[in-house]
Amino acid sequence: MQKCTKKREKLAYVFLTVTLLVAGGWLIFQTPDSNREWWDLLFFLLPFGLSISIIVISRSHYLKVKDIEIPHSDKQLLELKELVIKKDATFVPRLLLFEKSGGFIGSVEMANIKWWMYPMLLRDASLLTWFPMTYQFLDDDGKIQLSFRKTGWFKQSKLEIFSAENNMLGTYIQEELKALINIKGELYNERQELILPIQASGFSGSFSWNDQQERRWAYFYNGMFPHEYTHLFRDMQNDIVELSGDISEEDKIRLLAVIGYLFFTRIKS
Repeated sequence: MQKCTKKREKLAYVFLTVTLLVAGGWLIFQTPDSNREWWDLLFFLLPFGLSISIIVISRSHYLKVKDIEIPHSDKQLLELKELVIKKDATFVPRLLLFEKSGGFIGSVEMANIKWWMYPMLLRDASLLTWFPMTYQFLDDDGKIQLSFRKTGWFKQSKLEIFSAENNMLGTYIQEELKALINIKGELYNERQELILPIQASGFSGSFSWNDQQERRWAYFYNGMFPHEYTHLFRDMQNDIVELSGDISEEDKIRLLAVIGYLFFTRIKS
């Protein structure tokens, strides 16, 4: 977590430097001749303010976590039977993944945030999930464990799910209009066969996802998590998912992709 926070801070400094150089060059070679042209220079205040905000937030978060040693798990993501999902308290949204005992597993992150998307983070980070985006599950060393690409929005969203080797394993289709009240979607394998209907009412309370043979794939509930970590995150709710041990590795990858996406849509600034 410390490395990612420092990386974001360094990138913000680079962006700030570029903004200042561009603004300085503009003043040197295109010196404003009227009040209106001086007002036009206010355009540079947006990227300047954005850079300062990222630096301040990243520095504040780094000071909180720099002396904290969270143990890393010796298990792999696909070996877990229970997964704790926490929202990281950073400017750029991401999910942190832990064992129930507190061991750090990895993260879920957006792979390609465009520069024009950053102002939306100041309003509501979940707005980014409206746009086509690639998401990655990373282990604690930053290695990709699985990924999914989201397309569509408003009426229907589609996820294309990939393994660590970038082999397509299936798709998930969600009716976004219905998601305003409850979540309803369908998970398919690579042969476009329905393997899991998905439904949830706003992720409230405890609930499970069962396939058409009534086999439970996942059980969602709130539970205990090491107290000393809670001040690192925005919320005090500990979302825990119990994962079935009776499904294949490919099905588990498909399931985790859907879980990652749905939790990402709940992230607020």
